[in-house]
Amino acid sequence: MRDGASESFKTFLQVVAVAIVILLMSMILHKGSVDISALAQKHSGGEFWVALVKYFFSNMGAGGSS
Repeated sequence: MRDGASESFKTFLQVVAVAIVILLMSMILHKGSVDISALAQKHSGGEFWVALVKYFFSNMGAGGSS
């Protein structure tokens, strides 16, 4: 009986962990899409790609915001 409860609890914790990972990934993807959309509105054509590379490298080490 005790082993069954332990396995159920482990399964529950795994489900919670997966849900938290999905939540974190969705937050990161949402932030990225918002930042890229803002860059696309500010810069057109070839300027967008240059701005995106600059934004990526400026935020990669510092973790700053737009």
